[in-house]
Amino acid sequence: MINCSELIYKVGNKVGLLPILYYICTAMSIDEKYSIKQSILNYARTYGRIEVPQLVSVLGIKTNTARQYLCTLTKENKIARTGNGEYMLTDKQVFSFAPTETLRKLYVGLKEKLPFTDFCIYDGSIFTTLQHHVSVNHAIYVETNRDAVDSVFSLLKDSDMPVYKQPTAKFMYDYVNMHEPCIIVKTFVTESPVKKVDGLVTPTIEKLLVDIQKDEDFDYMQGTEITYMYQTAFDLYTVNTPKMLRYAKRRGAYDSTYSLIEQSQKYDK
Repeated sequence: MINCSELIYKVGNKVGLLPILYYICTAMSIDEKYSIKQSILNYARTYGRIEVPQLVSVLGIKTNTARQYLCTLTKENKIARTGNGEYMLTDKQVFSFAPTETLRKLYVGLKEKLPFTDFCIYDGSIFTTLQHHVSVNHAIYVETNRDAVDSVFSLLKDSDMPVYKQPTAKFMYDYVNMHEPCIIVKTFVTESPVKKVDGLVTPTIEKLLVDIQKDEDFDYMQGTEITYMYQTAFDLYTVNTPKMLRYAKRRGAYDSTYSLIEQSQKYDK
């Protein structure tokens, strides 16, 4: 392949040729980038998963170059990251949650009063696409730092809907009407897998799949329903399994999470 640096050296100070040379080099660069990107996508179609060392070996490119192309293809939503250095084609959907205006106002209001406190906010609709027996759930979930739970509860308890602080499963069944709007305040586990949506911190699918096992207010989704939710998640969405297992280990749910993953897809340890 012709090297652009060599062409520039040969042209020297022939200014009239520089625009033509610029066009040629740009075209060559675009063509090369397209070729590498297509090669990566073709490799993914053939072998399923993509890893940086494989691309370095097969395509003869540098490690940093491979990572740059993988980052670009991820931003273009052509591949998705499924683990540490692992990628695959996005033939499945990316799990998404669209916060309502009510959630946005709640988040902004809390951040104004407690600017240095972490919040993760979502509502019951986030579970709808995962459930087999769709439950009515009009609750708003406010997760915050352990030492801020009482303060947040105090700030919210005078709102126009019932507010509950870390309710147990029994309390949920006996006193909480999920058919009516309410707010549930509970502890946000540090290093939880979250993402920002329109400036709002919301849970990823990996966080949800672990939390429904551990949080007592999600007891109604446990049993056979949770097995279905895992199967649906892996059938429909791109799930970062290593990330989910790391979070599960942090929450003391590694074995149960691994077992549910095995039932939903054959994941190799």
